[in-house]
Amino acid sequence: MNGDWAIRKMRARDLDRICEMEKTLFASPWSRESFMAELSRKGGLSVVAEEEGTVFGYAVGWSAADELHIANLAVHPHRQRRGMGRGLLRALLEGFEGLAWAGLEVRESNAPAIALYQSMGFRKTGLRKNYYAEEKENAILMEMAVPADGAPQVKG
Repeated sequence: MNGDWAIRKMRARDLDRICEMEKTLFASPWSRESFMAELSRKGGLSVVAEEEGTVFGYAVGWSAADELHIANLAVHPHRQRRGMGRGLLRALLEGFEGLAWAGLEVRESNAPAIALYQSMGFRKTGLRKNYYAEEKENAILMEMAVPADGAPQVKG
């Protein structure tokens, strides 16, 4: 529990709310089927941030060997800057044993997300041109070495 909200595993009954948020937040939202597949993905973890019974944030990641790929992380605009994104990211990093590396792609224009990831220890390592094809937007590649205890050193 973090203030008025808590993080828990994503459930199928959360998907209506999550898909509604996806459509609001992203020009190319994930489908309900994509999220449903993540709920049973071997090596995957999907979590939500919930406040008073309503989902306001979610994150999806999967691991292979000692690597974590963060595939999706979002927080409702009315709940941003309250630590939910940081809590969701930490839940993914702490949700797998033996991680040594974590990586993600983030929109080049998403300065708040880039700042969050950098504050958690991620660094920019590359660029994928037109990764977000529909919007013709580049993705910044970010990665971090995960500390042995799975808890990143938070800056700031």
